Amino acid sequence: MKYKVIIILFLCLVNLYGQDKLRIGILAYGTVNWEIDVLKHNKLDNKNGFDLEVVALASKNAQAVALQSGDVDIIVTDWIWVNSQRATGKDFTFYPYSKSIGTLNITANSNAKTLLDLKGKQLGIAGGVYDKSWLLYRAYCKRKYNIDLKDIVEPVYASSPILYQKMLDNSLEASINFWHFNAMLEPKGVKPLVDVDELLSALELDKDVSFVGWTFNRDFALKNKQLINSFLDATLQSKKILNSDNQEWNRIRKDMNATDDETFEALKSGYKKGIIKEFSQENIDNLIKVFKILLEEGGSNFVGESTSLSDETFWKYNPKLDW
Repeated sequence: MKYKVIIILFLCLVNLYGQDKLRIGILAYGTVNWEIDVLKHNKLDNKNGFDLEVVALASKNAQAVALQSGDVDIIVTDWIWVNSQRATGKDFTFYPYSKSIGTLNITANSNAKTLLDLKGKQLGIAGGVYDKSWLLYRAYCKRKYNIDLKDIVEPVYASSPILYQKMLDNSLEASINFWHFNAMLEPKGVKPLVDVDELLSALELDKDVSFVGWTFNRDFALKNKQLINSFLDATLQSKKILNSDNQEWNRIRKDMNATDDETFEALKSGYKKGIIKEFSQENIDNLIKVFKILLEEGGSNFVGESTSLSDETFWKYNPKLDW
Protein backbone atom coordinates (compact mmCIF):
# COMPACT_ATOMS: atom_id res chain seq x y z
CA MET A 1 0.00 0.00 0.00
CA LYS A 2 2.85 2.36 0.93
CA TYR A 3 4.53 1.77 -2.42
CA LYS A 4 1.28 2.37 -4.33
CA VAL A 5 0.92 5.77 -2.63
CA ILE A 6 4.52 6.65 -3.52
CA ILE A 7 3.98 5.65 -7.15
CA ILE A 8 0.78 7.71 -7.38
CA LEU A 9 2.50 10.75 -5.90
CA PHE A 10 5.42 10.28 -8.29
CA LEU A 11 3.11 10.09 -11.31
CA CYS A 12 1.26 13.22 -10.18
CA LEU A 13 4.53 15.11 -9.88
CA VAL A 14 5.67 13.91 -13.29
CA ASN A 15 2.35 14.97 -14.77
CA LEU A 16 2.53 18.43 -13.16
CA TYR A 17 6.19 19.28 -13.62
CA GLY A 18 6.63 17.42 -16.87
CA GLN A 19 4.03 19.53 -18.63
CA ASP A 20 5.00 22.06 -21.25
CA LYS A 21 4.86 25.65 -20.10
CA LEU A 22 3.32 28.64 -21.85
CA ARG A 23 3.68 32.25 -20.77
CA ILE A 24 0.86 34.65 -21.56
CA GLY A 25 1.29 38.40 -21.18
CA ILE A 26 -1.95 40.22 -20.41
CA LEU A 27 -2.84 43.64 -19.10
CA ALA A 28 -3.30 43.80 -15.36
CA TYR A 29 -6.87 44.97 -16.02
CA GLY A 30 -9.49 44.14 -18.65
CA THR A 31 -11.90 41.39 -19.62
CA VAL A 32 -9.25 38.89 -20.75
CA ASN A 33 -8.44 38.41 -17.06
CA TRP A 34 -11.91 36.95 -16.49
CA GLU A 35 -11.33 34.14 -18.95
CA ILE A 36 -7.76 33.43 -17.82
CA ASP A 37 -8.90 33.43 -14.18
CA VAL A 38 -11.51 30.79 -15.01
CA LEU A 39 -8.93 28.79 -16.94
CA LYS A 40 -6.47 28.74 -14.03
CA HIS A 41 -9.08 28.28 -11.30
CA ASN A 42 -10.47 25.20 -13.05
CA LYS A 43 -6.95 23.92 -13.89
CA LEU A 44 -7.87 23.75 -17.56
CA ASP A 45 -4.23 24.23 -18.50
CA ASN A 46 -3.12 21.15 -16.52
CA LYS A 47 -6.12 19.16 -17.78
CA ASN A 48 -5.07 19.97 -21.35
CA GLY A 49 -1.47 18.97 -20.74
CA PHE A 50 0.35 22.26 -20.18
CA ASP A 51 1.07 24.81 -17.48
CA LEU A 52 0.10 28.44 -18.12
CA GLU A 53 2.12 31.19 -16.50
CA VAL A 54 0.35 34.56 -16.42
CA VAL A 55 2.56 37.63 -16.76
CA ALA A 56 0.83 40.92 -15.87
CA LEU A 57 1.89 43.82 -18.12
CA ALA A 58 1.16 47.53 -17.89
CA SER A 59 0.26 48.50 -21.47
CA LYS A 60 -0.38 47.27 -25.00
CA ASN A 61 3.09 48.46 -25.93
CA ALA A 62 4.58 46.41 -23.10
CA GLN A 63 2.72 43.36 -24.43
CA ALA A 64 4.15 43.83 -27.92
CA VAL A 65 7.67 44.30 -26.57
CA ALA A 66 7.38 41.21 -24.34
CA LEU A 67 6.25 39.05 -27.27
CA GLN A 68 8.93 40.31 -29.63
CA SER A 69 11.66 39.84 -27.03
CA GLY A 70 10.52 36.31 -26.20
CA ASP A 71 9.63 37.14 -22.59
CA VAL A 72 6.14 35.75 -23.20
CA ASP A 73 4.75 33.27 -25.74
CA ILE A 74 1.26 34.72 -26.20
CA ILE A 75 -0.40 38.14 -25.95
CA VAL A 76 -3.81 39.55 -26.82
CA THR A 77 -3.83 42.09 -29.63
CA ASP A 78 -5.52 42.69 -32.99
CA TRP A 79 -4.83 41.09 -36.35
CA ILE A 80 -4.15 44.46 -37.97
CA TRP A 81 -1.00 44.65 -35.85
CA VAL A 82 -0.14 41.03 -36.67
CA ASN A 83 -0.57 41.61 -40.39
CA SER A 84 1.50 44.80 -40.36
CA GLN A 85 4.25 42.98 -38.44
CA ARG A 86 4.24 40.19 -41.01
CA ALA A 87 4.73 42.78 -43.74
CA THR A 88 8.03 43.71 -42.07
CA GLY A 89 9.18 40.10 -41.80
CA LYS A 90 8.04 39.25 -38.26
CA ASP A 91 6.41 35.84 -38.08
CA PHE A 92 3.35 36.33 -35.86
CA THR A 93 -0.08 34.78 -36.22
CA PHE A 94 -3.52 35.27 -34.66
CA TYR A 95 -6.52 33.30 -33.38
CA PRO A 96 -9.68 35.20 -32.33
CA TYR A 97 -10.55 35.77 -28.70
CA SER A 98 -13.78 37.75 -29.01
CA LYS A 99 -16.10 39.17 -31.66
CA SER A 100 -17.19 42.10 -29.50
CA ILE A 101 -16.52 45.43 -31.20
CA GLY A 102 -17.15 48.99 -30.13
CA THR A 103 -20.55 50.33 -31.11
CA LEU A 104 -21.66 53.91 -31.68
CA ASN A 105 -23.92 54.64 -28.72
CA ILE A 106 -26.14 57.54 -27.77
CA THR A 107 -27.44 58.68 -24.40
CA ALA A 108 -31.00 58.02 -23.23
CA ASN A 109 -32.04 61.65 -23.78
CA SER A 110 -30.71 61.83 -27.37
CA ASN A 111 -33.23 62.35 -30.15
CA ALA A 112 -30.88 61.03 -32.85
CA LYS A 113 -32.42 58.40 -35.15
CA THR A 114 -29.65 58.12 -37.76
CA LEU A 115 -26.01 59.12 -38.08
CA LEU A 116 -27.12 62.22 -39.96
CA ASP A 117 -28.76 63.47 -36.77
CA LEU A 118 -25.30 63.81 -35.22
CA LYS A 119 -24.39 66.60 -37.65
CA GLY A 120 -22.54 69.41 -35.87
CA LYS A 121 -22.29 67.41 -32.63
CA GLN A 122 -19.34 65.93 -30.80
CA LEU A 123 -18.67 62.22 -31.21
CA GLY A 124 -16.39 60.62 -28.64
CA ILE A 125 -13.95 58.01 -29.99
CA ALA A 126 -11.99 55.82 -27.60
CA GLY A 127 -9.46 54.22 -29.94
CA GLY A 128 -8.03 57.33 -31.57
CA VAL A 129 -7.99 58.47 -35.18
CA TYR A 130 -7.53 54.92 -36.46
CA ASP A 131 -9.97 53.17 -34.17
CA LYS A 132 -11.30 50.20 -36.14
CA SER A 133 -14.96 50.73 -35.20
CA TRP A 134 -14.69 54.43 -36.11
CA LEU A 135 -13.32 53.49 -39.55
CA LEU A 136 -16.13 50.98 -40.09
CA TYR A 137 -18.80 53.49 -39.12
CA ARG A 138 -17.26 55.99 -41.54
CA ALA A 139 -17.45 53.38 -44.30
CA TYR A 140 -21.05 52.61 -43.32
CA CYS A 141 -22.01 56.29 -43.47
CA LYS A 142 -20.49 56.63 -46.93
CA ARG A 143 -22.41 53.63 -48.24
CA LYS A 144 -25.66 54.59 -46.57
CA TYR A 145 -25.67 58.37 -47.12
CA ASN A 146 -22.70 59.07 -49.42
CA ILE A 147 -21.17 61.21 -46.64
CA ASP A 148 -18.03 60.72 -44.57
CA LEU A 149 -19.04 60.75 -40.91
CA LYS A 150 -15.91 62.72 -39.98
CA ASP A 151 -17.15 65.59 -42.16
CA ILE A 152 -20.40 66.06 -40.24
CA VAL A 153 -19.38 65.42 -36.62
CA GLU A 154 -16.70 66.83 -34.35
CA PRO A 155 -14.53 63.86 -33.33
CA VAL A 156 -13.39 63.92 -29.71
CA TYR A 157 -10.58 61.45 -29.05
CA ALA A 158 -10.29 60.43 -25.42
CA SER A 159 -9.66 57.42 -23.19
CA SER A 160 -12.42 54.90 -22.56
CA PRO A 161 -12.95 55.87 -18.88
CA ILE A 162 -13.26 59.56 -19.78
CA LEU A 163 -15.81 58.89 -22.53
CA TYR A 164 -17.70 56.57 -20.19
CA GLN A 165 -17.94 59.34 -17.60
CA LYS A 166 -18.97 61.96 -20.18
CA MET A 167 -21.77 59.71 -21.44
CA LEU A 168 -22.77 59.03 -17.86
CA ASP A 169 -23.10 62.72 -16.96
CA ASN A 170 -24.66 63.61 -20.37
CA SER A 171 -21.88 66.04 -21.28
CA LEU A 172 -21.50 63.96 -24.46
CA GLU A 173 -24.40 62.67 -26.54
CA ALA A 174 -22.66 60.01 -28.63
CA SER A 175 -19.50 57.93 -28.46
CA ILE A 176 -17.72 54.89 -29.85
CA ASN A 177 -16.29 53.01 -26.91
CA PHE A 178 -15.06 49.50 -26.12
CA TRP A 179 -17.78 46.95 -25.47
CA HIS A 180 -17.43 46.61 -21.68
CA PHE A 181 -17.71 50.38 -21.15
CA ASN A 182 -20.81 50.37 -23.34
CA ALA A 183 -22.19 47.44 -21.36
CA MET A 184 -21.75 49.32 -18.08
CA LEU A 185 -23.79 52.17 -19.57
CA GLU A 186 -26.70 49.98 -20.70
CA PRO A 187 -28.51 50.17 -17.34
CA LYS A 188 -28.36 53.98 -17.69
CA GLY A 189 -30.34 53.87 -20.95
CA VAL A 190 -27.38 54.29 -23.29
CA LYS A 191 -28.08 52.40 -26.53
CA PRO A 192 -26.61 51.83 -30.02
CA LEU A 193 -27.57 54.33 -32.70
CA VAL A 194 -26.54 51.79 -35.32
CA ASP A 195 -26.17 48.27 -33.98
CA VAL A 196 -23.42 45.92 -35.09
CA ASP A 197 -25.70 43.65 -37.17
CA GLU A 198 -26.91 46.60 -39.26
CA LEU A 199 -23.36 47.91 -39.61
CA LEU A 200 -21.99 44.58 -40.85
CA SER A 201 -24.95 43.92 -43.14
CA ALA A 202 -24.57 47.32 -44.85
CA LEU A 203 -20.87 46.57 -45.41
CA GLU A 204 -21.78 43.16 -46.89
CA LEU A 205 -20.08 41.27 -44.09
CA ASP A 206 -22.01 38.07 -43.43
CA LYS A 207 -19.83 36.47 -40.74
CA ASP A 208 -18.77 37.45 -37.25
CA VAL A 209 -16.01 40.06 -37.25
CA SER A 210 -13.28 39.58 -34.70
CA PHE A 211 -10.43 42.04 -34.19
CA VAL A 212 -8.91 40.95 -30.89
CA GLY A 213 -7.24 37.60 -30.37
CA TRP A 214 -4.44 35.42 -29.09
CA THR A 215 -1.20 36.27 -30.86
CA PHE A 216 1.96 34.18 -30.95
CA ASN A 217 5.00 33.39 -33.09
CA ARG A 218 3.92 31.20 -36.02
CA ASP A 219 7.18 29.29 -36.27
CA PHE A 220 6.95 28.47 -32.55
CA ALA A 221 3.34 27.37 -33.06
CA LEU A 222 4.20 25.11 -36.00
CA LYS A 223 6.90 23.44 -33.89
CA ASN A 224 4.54 23.18 -30.91
CA LYS A 225 1.19 22.71 -32.62
CA GLN A 226 -0.30 20.44 -29.97
CA LEU A 227 0.73 22.86 -27.21
CA ILE A 228 -0.80 25.91 -28.93
CA ASN A 229 -3.98 24.07 -29.86
CA SER A 230 -4.26 22.74 -26.31
CA PHE A 231 -4.10 26.33 -25.09
CA LEU A 232 -6.87 27.31 -27.52
CA ASP A 233 -8.94 24.34 -26.34
CA ALA A 234 -8.50 25.47 -22.73
CA THR A 235 -9.64 29.02 -23.54
CA LEU A 236 -12.71 27.71 -25.34
CA GLN A 237 -13.50 25.51 -22.36
CA SER A 238 -13.27 28.63 -20.19
CA LYS A 239 -15.73 30.36 -22.50
CA LYS A 240 -18.09 27.40 -22.27
CA ILE A 241 -18.03 27.64 -18.47
CA LEU A 242 -18.73 31.38 -18.56
CA ASN A 243 -21.48 30.83 -21.10
CA SER A 244 -23.48 28.63 -18.72
CA ASP A 245 -22.20 28.72 -15.13
CA ASN A 246 -23.59 31.58 -13.04
CA GLN A 247 -21.65 30.43 -10.00
CA GLU A 248 -18.40 31.04 -11.83
CA TRP A 249 -19.54 34.56 -12.67
CA ASN A 250 -20.33 35.16 -9.02
CA ARG A 251 -16.83 34.00 -8.12
CA ILE A 252 -15.09 36.50 -10.44
CA ARG A 253 -17.54 39.37 -9.84
CA LYS A 254 -15.09 41.11 -7.50
CA ASP A 255 -12.74 41.63 -10.48
CA MET A 256 -15.40 42.98 -12.84
CA ASN A 257 -15.93 46.49 -11.48
CA ALA A 258 -19.67 45.77 -11.41
CA THR A 259 -21.03 48.20 -8.85
CA ASP A 260 -24.61 46.92 -9.02
CA ASP A 261 -26.57 43.90 -10.21
CA GLU A 262 -27.73 45.55 -13.45
CA THR A 263 -24.16 46.38 -14.46
CA PHE A 264 -23.06 42.87 -13.51
CA GLU A 265 -25.74 41.31 -15.71
CA ALA A 266 -24.95 43.68 -18.61
CA LEU A 267 -21.26 42.73 -18.49
CA LYS A 268 -22.13 39.03 -18.40
CA SER A 269 -24.47 39.41 -21.37
CA GLY A 270 -21.94 41.48 -23.33
CA TYR A 271 -19.20 38.93 -22.78
CA LYS A 272 -21.42 36.05 -23.88
CA LYS A 273 -22.43 37.87 -27.07
CA GLY A 274 -18.75 38.16 -27.93
CA ILE A 275 -17.99 34.45 -27.65
CA ILE A 276 -16.63 32.93 -30.85
CA LYS A 277 -17.54 29.27 -31.24
CA GLU A 278 -15.81 28.60 -34.56
CA PHE A 279 -13.19 30.10 -36.84
CA SER A 280 -13.31 28.76 -40.39
CA GLN A 281 -12.04 29.82 -43.79
CA GLU A 282 -15.38 31.59 -44.30
CA ASN A 283 -14.59 33.80 -41.32
CA ILE A 284 -11.16 34.57 -42.75
CA ASP A 285 -12.67 35.40 -46.16
CA ASN A 286 -14.95 37.84 -44.35
CA LEU A 287 -11.97 39.46 -42.62
CA ILE A 288 -10.30 39.95 -46.00
CA LYS A 289 -13.28 42.17 -46.89
CA VAL A 290 -12.84 44.01 -43.58
CA PHE A 291 -9.17 44.62 -44.32
CA LYS A 292 -9.99 46.17 -47.69
CA ILE A 293 -12.45 48.53 -46.00
CA LEU A 294 -9.95 49.49 -43.30
CA LEU A 295 -7.20 49.99 -45.88
CA GLU A 296 -9.45 52.33 -47.83
CA GLU A 297 -10.50 54.28 -44.75
CA GLY A 298 -7.27 54.27 -42.75
CA GLY A 299 -4.56 53.98 -45.40
CA SER A 300 -0.94 53.07 -44.76
CA ASN A 301 -0.85 55.05 -41.52
CA PHE A 302 -3.20 52.43 -40.13
CA VAL A 303 -2.20 49.15 -41.79
CA GLY A 304 1.52 49.85 -42.07
CA GLU A 305 3.42 48.37 -45.01
CA SER A 306 0.82 45.67 -45.67
CA THR A 307 -1.33 46.08 -48.76
CA SER A 308 -3.21 42.80 -48.40
CA LEU A 309 -4.12 40.32 -45.71
CA SER A 310 -1.53 37.56 -45.45
CA ASP A 311 -2.96 34.04 -45.34
CA GLU A 312 -0.57 33.24 -42.47
CA THR A 313 -1.88 36.14 -40.38
CA PHE A 314 -4.45 33.66 -39.02
CA TRP A 315 -3.81 30.40 -37.19
CA LYS A 316 -5.95 27.70 -38.78
CA TYR A 317 -7.69 25.72 -36.06
CA ASN A 318 -11.37 24.95 -35.70
CA PRO A 319 -11.89 22.73 -32.63
CA LYS A 320 -15.11 20.84 -32.10
CA LEU A 321 -16.63 21.81 -28.78
CA ASP A 322 -20.11 20.77 -27.71
CA TRP A 323 -21.82 24.00 -26.68
